[in-house]
Amino acid sequence: MVIPLRGPQPWLGEALASAAAERPAEILIIEDGSSWVDAATLPAGARLLRFSPIGRSRARNEGVAAARTPYVAFLDADDVALPGRLVRQVAALEATPAAALCFGDIDAIDGTGALILDETAIQRKRIAGLRMRGLTYESLLVDCPIYTSATTVRRGHFVAAGGYDARHDAYEDLDLYLRLARAHELVDTPGEPVSQHRRHGGNTPSDWLYAGALRVADRQLAAGLAERPSRARRLLLERRVDSLWGLGDVRGARKAALSALRLEPSLLRHRRLRKRLLASLAPRTLLTALRRLR
Repeated sequence: MVIPLRGPQPWLGEALASAAAERPAEILIIEDGSSWVDAATLPAGARLLRFSPIGRSRARNEGVAAARTPYVAFLDADDVALPGRLVRQVAALEATPAAALCFGDIDAIDGTGALILDETAIQRKRIAGLRMRGLTYESLLVDCPIYTSATTVRRGHFVAAGGYDARHDAYEDLDLYLRLARAHELVDTPGEPVSQHRRHGGNTPSDWLYAGALRVADRQLAAGLAERPSRARRLLLERRVDSLWGLGDVRGARKAALSALRLEPSLLRHRRLRKRLLASLAPRTLLTALRRLR
């Protein structure tokens, strides 16, 4: 199990305890540009690897490279693995030899570990939607409710795919899932959630997420993975518009919307894109108010 971290992490002890309870072959703690963890306090079977600042994507990749097992699970230092997670996910992968990655559902918790009921309910609907649509490339573009701390990968497939893109520290997970989904199957962990995802002030900022979503869309389009008219291409083009709008680049969003309509005229039927395009023509003061309501 790979746990990346940078700097003091108030919930690391809880994360490590939950990981150790799963009895993994090893726990790899990857310190990204810090020397905060005392190796003497780590649970048995844990290894501590320290690197100069490399970012969480490369930190996870380094953890996978150091792993000595065919399966590698991920857990962020502020999240919690729920009992039975590893057994269930390894079983799901072994039952599906063509699968590169196994994911499960999560519970949303706050800083005290209390369940956040409304956010957990939203996650249930999202994961149900993914299961209903099917675990395909296109389905992930519609909505991807897969959290890193709820995934276990087949190490060989992860490495062959290039792992997480070290240039990205936001939506690097979606980028990986899309690449894996093009070449392999993804498999679900049926039943109860496998992890708890903690919501707190240190989560990834919105602007990072919008920028990450834009990079994912650009990468997929540039790679020609959706070069012909298709729903996948429409979804990627619409994601570009939404991301630019979220970043406050109104001119860029308008340009992207017009370009998208030239490639995919059917996008004009999409209410959100029409709304973005029309709003981009509004006066700046009105645009500022609209962005606050997004």
